[in-house]
Amino acid sequence: MLDEATTEARRLAASLRSIDTDLAESANAVWLALEPTPDQATLMGCAATLEAIEQRLPPGTLAALVRVRLTRLQGLVNALLDDDLPPPAA
Repeated sequence: MLDEATTEARRLAASLRSIDTDLAESANAVWLALEPTPDQATLMGCAATLEAIEQRLPPGTLAALVRVRLTRLQGLVNALLDDDLPPPAA
């Protein structure tokens, strides 16, 4: 799943370059953060960054296509977070 998330982050960064270079840099930062094995704090930071990207995407057809990729990546990061959470105390 981490490999999928890294690939999606790289693709998101590439897709955002034609829309907004600042958003592309944010997506690139997510990609770099996912490269090694990220800890829970890093994954939380990635989730927050992806949320910020989503909030700043402009309207339009190209942005709508990027939203599909963004939503997929958000789902992967959330799944990684769920896997990283400690089990509930008994």
